[in-house]
Amino acid sequence: MKDLDYGAIKDAANKYSKDMTAFLRAMISHPSESSEEGEVVACIKAEMEKLGFDEVKVDGLGNVMGFMGTGDKIIAIDGHIDTVGIGNRDNWNFDPYEGFEDDQLIGGRGGSDQEGGVCSGVYAAKIMKDLGLLNDKYRVLVVGTVQEEDCDGLCWEYMIKERNIRPE
Repeated sequence: MKDLDYGAIKDAANKYSKDMTAFLRAMISHPSESSEEGEVVACIKAEMEKLGFDEVKVDGLGNVMGFMGTGDKIIAIDGHIDTVGIGNRDNWNFDPYEGFEDDQLIGGRGGSDQEGGVCSGVYAAKIMKDLGLLNDKYRVLVVGTVQEEDCDGLCWEYMIKERNIRPE
């Protein structure tokens, strides 16, 4: 196993900070309540393709999956991409789909639950590839799962039973 150079990882993350911010803001801009995730799925799929994922696909349930590496053992990074509704729009201090950004925060519907995690996972896999941290034993799967808010676990049941995807 290659020793981890934490400085190089931090530098790579900093290099992508503007791209990650733009990607998260793009995800937030797409309403994605359970069973209505199609636009955010397309956004994530396009970002994975732009970053050179080895394989990108959307399964029959609607989960978006990006693979980096060639190994048989799958390491999964999962985040759900559906959100709850916005409720009464008048209770918001900002447009939940336009969101907001300052020097420390990005806010908007889905930003922390859980599209921010998906953004981090997508770029983590890219950084792993950039820094040569993947080898022929492992394959990283970054998945944006659907319908968690209404049917927690259904997405992984589908991936395991229907797609035979079994992470380590």
